[in-house]
Amino acid sequence: MTTKLLWDAAPGEVRAGLVEGGQLIEFRIFRPFEHLSMPLAAGEKYSARIINRIGPNKALVTLGSDVDAILQPAPQFAEGQLLIVEMTRPPVPEPGRWKLPLVRALPDTRAASPLGWRPGDAPEMSFARDMAAKADQLVCSTVQIANELREKVAKTKPVQIDADAIAAADFDSLAEMSVAGEFAIDGGMLTIERTRAMTMIDIDGGGDAMILNLSAAREIPRLLRLLDIGGQIGIDFLTLPDRKARLVLDSTLAEFCSILGPHERTAVNGFGFVQMVRPRTGPSVPEILCETTPGRVSLNSKAVALLRAAAASNGYGSRILTAQPAVIERIRQWPNALIKLRLLLGVDIGLVPDSSVSGYGHVHVSQS
Repeated sequence: MTTKLLWDAAPGEVRAGLVEGGQLIEFRIFRPFEHLSMPLAAGEKYSARIINRIGPNKALVTLGSDVDAILQPAPQFAEGQLLIVEMTRPPVPEPGRWKLPLVRALPDTRAASPLGWRPGDAPEMSFARDMAAKADQLVCSTVQIANELREKVAKTKPVQIDADAIAAADFDSLAEMSVAGEFAIDGGMLTIERTRAMTMIDIDGGGDAMILNLSAAREIPRLLRLLDIGGQIGIDFLTLPDRKARLVLDSTLAEFCSILGPHERTAVNGFGFVQMVRPRTGPSVPEILCETTPGRVSLNSKAVALLRAAAASNGYGSRILTAQPAVIERIRQWPNALIKLRLLLGVDIGLVPDSSVSGYGHVHVSQS
């Protein structure tokens, strides 16, 4: 069975989808946010300074003038000590706040000066290689992207240019569902909601409780893998009448969870509740899209959506991007994304802040 990686690169964002047997099984988003002082991604290496110890095996460190992180484990490190660290989990958003990134110390203790990132490969290329490693073939939409993938990522794998395949994957609809957190199942609906404690999954519907629960048990593992949802997860199944029914549900859930890889899971209890823990190496798709405001697209997502709309626009004239002032200011903080957009379209790009504009804004194609 051929596994394809759909690579949808645009200024400010890359969307990647892993397709197996004609079905999208993994959807990932990468954004190299330029307004940060350095790329924050798992596997990246930084020089760091110990600020203070915050527990027997933890320490607060600074990766630069404005990026703090949690070092763990942190035995025998003194305050002020310099060291080289590797990020094991980038910052992840919770409702209303961001959790600090996690780092681990590396044997190389020679810290660069000034403190900061030790430049290596572009983070988006590391992301591309990680995704491409799972695929037999790569699919993208333009010759330019194909050449870049062949040069930096897929030297031994075929790269196909197929814009229709990218469009048919309909990443936009999946992103919209991820923001809303609502997914249809046979006879009902799954609701995925983020809280500070865990990701909660609720099942609703007016039909037979057992049929709804079994439908949910088959769909939930697929969605967890598809949207890269990890960490603490709670599943609130509909209450079942007896232990025999719960055992059937538990067996079905265990069968379909086999696609998830390493994880821990409790049995279905008398109230229909299951708790699951999956590795969390970074933010999930809903977290990337909404950040600290579950159910609503973030400022970054609005800015990316406007850049994507401009990249997809047709015409020969310059592009005028109009949006709320905060959206325009964020785009101004992404000079590399603007350069890529200009090169892609071959025209000038204008940015216009307008407080009366709703949504992510709009793109005007000049006729001159």
